[in-house]
Amino acid sequence: MKVLLLAIRTLLRFRLYTVINILGLALSLACCILIFRYVYSEMTTDHFIPDVDRVCYTVMEDEISHQKTFFGLLPEYGYTPNPLEDPAVEISSTLYLRPGDPVTLNNKIYNVASLATDTNYLKIVPIPILKSSKNKLLDNPKDAVITENLAQLLFGKEEPIGKQITTSMGEIVTIVAVMGKPATRFSMPFDLLISNESANYRKYQVPNSLVKLHKGNSAASVNKKYKPFRKVANFPNRIRICFYPLQELYFDQEVITYQDNRLQGNYMHILILSAIALLIMLIGLFNFINVYTVLIQKRAREFGMKKVFGANIRQVAIQLYTENVCMTTVALLLAWVFIEIGITAAETYLMIQSSSYLLFDLVVSVSILLLLPFITAIYPFIRYNYSAPVQSLNMIGRSGASTVSRKIFLCLQYIITLSLTVISIYSIRQLNFMLTTDPGYQTENIIKVSPIKAPNGGNMGMWNKYNQITTQLARNLKNNPLLIKQYSFCPSPISHPGQNNWGHIPGGERKKIGSKMSNESYFRMLGIEAIEGRLWNDSIDNELDLSVIINESAKKELGISDIDKTPVIMDHLLLYSSLMEGEPVPRYKIIGVIKDFSTRHLSKGYEPIIFFNYEGSPQSGLLISIQPDKKQEAINYIQELYHESCGDEFHYSFLKDEVLSVYDEDKQLVRIASFFAAIAILISSMGLFSLSLFDIQQRFHEISIRKINGATASTIRNMLFFNYGKLYGMACLVALPLAWLAITLYMEHFVYKVNLTWWIFAIAILLTGGISFFTLTWQIRKAARTNPVEIIRSE
Repeated sequence: MKVLLLAIRTLLRFRLYTVINILGLALSLACCILIFRYVYSEMTTDHFIPDVDRVCYTVMEDEISHQKTFFGLLPEYGYTPNPLEDPAVEISSTLYLRPGDPVTLNNKIYNVASLATDTNYLKIVPIPILKSSKNKLLDNPKDAVITENLAQLLFGKEEPIGKQITTSMGEIVTIVAVMGKPATRFSMPFDLLISNESANYRKYQVPNSLVKLHKGNSAASVNKKYKPFRKVANFPNRIRICFYPLQELYFDQEVITYQDNRLQGNYMHILILSAIALLIMLIGLFNFINVYTVLIQKRAREFGMKKVFGANIRQVAIQLYTENVCMTTVALLLAWVFIEIGITAAETYLMIQSSSYLLFDLVVSVSILLLLPFITAIYPFIRYNYSAPVQSLNMIGRSGASTVSRKIFLCLQYIITLSLTVISIYSIRQLNFMLTTDPGYQTENIIKVSPIKAPNGGNMGMWNKYNQITTQLARNLKNNPLLIKQYSFCPSPISHPGQNNWGHIPGGERKKIGSKMSNESYFRMLGIEAIEGRLWNDSIDNELDLSVIINESAKKELGISDIDKTPVIMDHLLLYSSLMEGEPVPRYKIIGVIKDFSTRHLSKGYEPIIFFNYEGSPQSGLLISIQPDKKQEAINYIQELYHESCGDEFHYSFLKDEVLSVYDEDKQLVRIASFFAAIAILISSMGLFSLSLFDIQQRFHEISIRKINGATASTIRNMLFFNYGKLYGMACLVALPLAWLAITLYMEHFVYKVNLTWWIFAIAILLTGGISFFTLTWQIRKAARTNPVEIIRSE
């Protein structure tokens, strides 16, 4: 207790240095905790599943392209030997995940994410249940389980248990339970859980298979047994089935799934955020150690006298550790205050969804309290404990050689700060370049409306209802030119086509080519024109014609010189029709070429795409060009049409905003890097302020002698600025090459990027240096104006 009181009294005696120390550490801790909360949330996705490391999905790999796709095994596929029957498999489940499955209630259609599966699925994935009328779910094929959000949408405040809805297959199911939210993020979320027996998707959709392996087994060890590629069903190339661990799938960008609601993480994004957080933590630590070293040096007499009177190593260590614990505790509490106050701003501006995990927060806080004081006390302890008492006493009133270590710490702070500033400025420029680059099509006053999914199976009642809805919707859109200029039942141009098609010209090499549906109104509404040939014309073109339009990248990729004489041979039909089943190898005639336009992140360049003609339907997607002077009226009108047929909440987005949303991750990184760079400059400036305050006070005697010998205030000012200018210059010499190297390595695979010009470095130097050295001005002016007689008399 005495040690704690002594530590508090000591820190209060040097209030200014203590406040600077605590504030700098609190800012860095708050930034780091925010980032690590987000990283923890990403890294623990699906971890609510017990033994998640043994849970795997089955994935199909193509022998030629090595493209991996979610693929489940059914007995009729004749795939032998079957990995699902391997002794390493403890349990397996067959499931059908449909992200836009239309269900019907009160003659209205609701698009929901449905999961049709078996009881084994619930043994692998323990879905939390809020309330239930049955002990065993999915035991009855006519049972259904829904989420709390879907229950609210469908029934409002009414009790959902016992209510009935009609599935997309026309089956009536009864709700027997309501699901809650899992303890962690779920990469494959759904709204409706039904039985495979009632859904009967088997005829219309390839399933997924989920397995759990026995303890001691891994996906890699099982996959070794099934390496050979095999011919299966109607696949043009041989394939092989492998197990893919669930916890790896979240960060995998290569495995293709056709479920729009699948959540995917970006591992590189997480690494960059973690690196930024660690850098700001280092700045806070260097600042803390630096300022605390200054505080220790001001107490040189105290430590010297303690040694003279017999203080041992243990007593010195306990005192230093206790002081650091006190400051760290206050800094940590202040950091949590900053987090709670700024959490809304962080989610809005920094785009960090910081979920609260009590155990994680507790572990982080305890770790900081135990480890950080030990780290920050090591250097002061080594530096001053092992020096002789007479040396400690001689250091009083002198800056001495001990300033070398403090300048090194300050230089390291500025190296990190300058690097972050350069990276931030370049990132802002690169982001602005991507946001302002013309996507290649019209985006103003065009909205994208959520699709209305078609039913599955052969239930004619469901199909009649759907056809009635789509016909009425198209008629109403067409008959209101005062609000609606044009519309097209096609997906947004920014949607990724997916290079899952293979094509070639006669005698040419097979190439991966993306495909997108299109029609006359689609190109006309987006303002896309042909640079060769022509575009679709509804009066002469038919969906069943083997005709396509290609973009410039596809023409280049396939090696086409003359579109009139060169057909494209595809491995399969781009648009399936029973009338064309006898077509052995589809040969498509190219009727036109269009300029490349953006379908994905600009850094990846333009994809080679083949466009096929398709009139489309509301389940394909809906783009509507509205009158610019009647935006809100047009949106209200479309909303009324939508609610007449669909019970879902009306979702729409402007195409311009959707194009910009592709760069959301870039926006997050730029905002975080810029904000943290500003925090780094602030912390470094506070460190510079405390260091300069101490050094100038130590040099008052020197300054007085110089003034007595004729030095002017300007000479004194230049001398002090020069000392810190050398330190800043050394930091620049190290930081700028490091920043250049980091940017070059990160941007290496960007197809389109801005140049890293000299003025980016110049702005970073002026910005960081200007703000930092502004903090010196007041102290240097005070030192230059001191009365030398008063200083000498005081000594």
